Amino acid sequence: MQWSEYTTSERLKALRGGMTQEQLAEAAGVSVGVVRKLERGGTASLPSLLSIADALGTDIAVLLGQQAPRRSMDRDERAALRLVSAATHDAAIGIPAEVEPGTVDELRAVVRRADAAYWGGRYTELGTLLGRLLPEARARFDMAGLDEREAAAGVLIDTFQTAGMAANVLGSRDLAYAALTYGRQIAVQGGDDLRDAHLAATTAWVNLRDGRTKQGFLLAAAQADRIEPKMSEHDPDRLSVYGQLVTNAAVAASRGGASSDNAREYLSQAHAVAARIGDEHARGAHAQPYGPMYAATQAMSIAVALGDTAGALRLMDTVRLDDAVPLATRARYGLDVALTQVECRRWEAAADTLQAVCAMAPGWVRHQMLPGVIISRLAGVSVNRLRGLANSAGVPLGVR
Repeated sequence: MQWSEYTTSERLKALRGGMTQEQLAEAAGVSVGVVRKLERGGTASLPSLLSIADALGTDIAVLLGQQAPRRSMDRDERAALRLVSAATHDAAIGIPAEVEPGTVDELRAVVRRADAAYWGGRYTELGTLLGRLLPEARARFDMAGLDEREAAAGVLIDTFQTAGMAANVLGSRDLAYAALTYGRQIAVQGGDDLRDAHLAATTAWVNLRDGRTKQGFLLAAAQADRIEPKMSEHDPDRLSVYGQLVTNAAVAASRGGASSDNAREYLSQAHAVAARIGDEHARGAHAQPYGPMYAATQAMSIAVALGDTAGALRLMDTVRLDDAVPLATRARYGLDVALTQVECRRWEAAADTLQAVCAMAPGWVRHQMLPGVIISRLAGVSVNRLRGLANSAGVPLGVR
C-alpha cells in the first residue's frame, strides 16, 4: 500500500510514532483537540496543519499524502536542528557570543568532539555542541590578532562544515548549503584553498542527497581539477581532500550526474590517490578519513548504482573495514551490501544485514532513504520481521 493511499488520520498516527497526542500538540502549539480531531478523520486549518507538520519534522505534503516521508526525527533531534540553524545564521552575521569564548586550542578540541558526534550518529549531542561552538568560534575569530587569525579562521570554517553535514543528514538542505557557503566565504577571504576545496566536496555530497547529481558532479570535478596534487606531492591533507572530490565525482556520475564511463574514470583516480595515501587520513583530523578502505566502500556504492551486481559481490568478498572508517561510513556500506543481497534474492541475508546496520548505527539509519527501499523489496521475509525492521529503521508503515 502506498503512502498516498492512507488517510490523513493514519498518516498522522504513523508520523507521530512514540509521541503522545499531548506532546505533539505542545510541540506544534495547537490544542490537543485539534490533534484528536485529525486522528478521528476530521480536518484542521492550514496554519494548524503547517504547525503540526513542522513539529513532526516533516512537510505538509507528507502529512497530506502528496509525498512519502523520507526520514524519521524525534523531538530531541528537531530541537537540535533548530539550535544548529539559529547558531549557524547568528555566527554568519557575527552576533556576539554571550560568554567569553574559549581559546583556539580549546575550541579545536570541541570541533573534534562535534565531528565525532556526527560520525557516531549522536545528533542531539551534536546540536548542543554546535549551538555553543558556532558563536564562540565566531567570537574568537572576530577578536583574533594577526598571530592567531589563520588558526581561528580554520576553527570557524571547520565548525561551519560540521554544521553543514549535520543539517544535511537531518534533511535541512537549505541550511546545509548556507552553512557550507558561509564557511567557503571565510576560506576564500583568508586564502585557505584546501579548506575551500574540502567544503566544496561536502557541498557536492549535499547535492547528491538533494537529487542534484549533475551539479554535484560538476562541482566535485571542477574542484578536483583545481587542487590536483602533483605526482611528487605527498601532503596527506591535500591527497585526502582531492580523494574526496574525485570520489564524489564518481558517485555523482554513477547516479546520473554524468556517464558510467565518467564514474569509472573518477573511481580509478580515487583508488590511485587512496594507494598514494596508504592509510585512512582526514584533513586536519576533520570529517571523513580518506584511504583505501573508504575508496572501497564507495566502489561498492558505485557498483550498486550502476547495476554491476557481479562487481558488488566481488567487493563483498574482499572489503574488510575496521575502526579507522567512521561508524556512519561502515553503516552505509552495510546498506549497499543489503541491496546487493536483495538483487541476488538472498532475502534473509539482506534482512540480517539491515538488522545489523540498525543495531550498529540506530541514530544514523533513521535518517537514510535506503532502508525503506530495502524493506520494500524484501519479498521473501515474513511480515512480522518486516515490521520489526521498519520500526528499527524508522520507516513508516506506508512506505512499505
